[in-house]
Amino acid sequence: MSTYNFHGNVSGTNNIGDHGTINVGQQDTAGQTLRLAAELALWLRAQGAAPERIDAAQALHAELDRAGQEGRAAEPGLIRRSLETVTLGLGAGTTGLALAQEISRLLG
Repeated sequence: MSTYNFHGNVSGTNNIGDHGTINVGQQDTAGQTLRLAAELALWLRAQGAAPERIDAAQALHAELDRAGQEGRAAEPGLIRRSLETVTLGLGAGTTGLALAQEISRLLG
C-alpha cells in the first residue's frame, strides 16, 4: 500500500476533479431509491399482496418523490413505518425483501 504526499502550496484556489468537484462512490442514490420504491410497489401488486402493504409502498414512493421535488430529506418516521409494513412477513430471499433492504441501505 502506498500513500500520496503533497508538499506544495495548499492555500488559494484549487480545481480538483471534474469541474472542481470530487465525487466518491455512487452519486444518484435519490434517483435509485425512487426507482426501487416504484419497483417495490409494482412487485407487491404483482404478488397480490395485502392492500395495506401496497398502500405503504405507494406512500413510501410518494414521500421520496415529494422530498426530491422539494429538495428536502424524506420524513424518517414515514419511511420507517412504510418499510416495516411492507416487510412484515416477507420471506428471506424474496425480491420484495431485497428491494426494501436496499432502499433502507440507500437511505442510511
